[in-house]
Amino acid sequence: MAYKHIPVLLEEVLSVLNPLPGQTYIDCTLGGTSYTRAIAKLVGKKGRVISIDADEMAIKNAEGILKNDNFQNVSLVHDNFRNLEAIAKEYTPEGVDGIVFDLGLSSAQLDDELRGFSFQGDRPLDMAFGVGESVSTINLINSSSLSELTRIFRELGEEPQAYRLAKEIITARKHKKIESTKELVDIILKITPARFLKSRIHPATRVFQALRLATNDEFGSLKEALLATADILKIGGRLAVVSFHSGEDRIVKQWLKQESSDCLCPPQAPVCICNHQARFKVIAKKPLMASNEELKTNPRARSAKLRVAEKIS
Repeated sequence: MAYKHIPVLLEEVLSVLNPLPGQTYIDCTLGGTSYTRAIAKLVGKKGRVISIDADEMAIKNAEGILKNDNFQNVSLVHDNFRNLEAIAKEYTPEGVDGIVFDLGLSSAQLDDELRGFSFQGDRPLDMAFGVGESVSTINLINSSSLSELTRIFRELGEEPQAYRLAKEIITARKHKKIESTKELVDIILKITPARFLKSRIHPATRVFQALRLATNDEFGSLKEALLATADILKIGGRLAVVSFHSGEDRIVKQWLKQESSDCLCPPQAPVCICNHQARFKVIAKKPLMASNEELKTNPRARSAKLRVAEKIS
């Protein structure tokens, strides 16, 4: 299957990172190689890009593209970006000038009929990216308790019918193990109020998103990777994160707020006792969003938010 993926906010990312000849960058989400190739061109032969992806399909696709286009300054790493600290120590112990994350799914992953990222068609209920920490999506659906399923749907998917859906799943799995995307979609449609069936957003969207996030522990991976960036970036180096989920954006926003503050003591504390020092400077308080021109050609960009910060200490 051809690996298809349209990059989001590419021009904005390149503008805020400003890659220069001879510099070193890490692309934590290789995907279809768009960010990697754009940065590799700008850093030139004396520069370097380390590109990470947990999905073997993305790595194999990139190997062919980079070979054909003669990109010799790119190192591909088949791993989960939650291991960013170890990867950086191995590939670039001297530090890097910039790090970029493009969170979320690629079009190729949605189209992959061997996995169940999409609620279209009838596919195996498997939402694991590949290497890294993940659990079985089928086990999540068929073994989780009522309270745990409700939590996953409510917290990770912001699903309004979370409790009702969790109850229906538990009832259904008593008769037959739920193993395919169609089986799950049928259950979701069964409990969806009629007024929501004609909504612009498919009733299964939030549920599938929640299960994917839970399967791959994406919030946990993001938190670990963000922590590692502070020790990997050189002074003046920049961090750029493109997120599509409100929960991911919240994690990035709160972490940057903490890491750009000189004191984390409670407001009522008379003097600072935490001795925390800011390590980043937030470049823009509000996230950058896709332009109207980009939205015309790539509607997926409508929920994308780009946050940027610079390492200062």
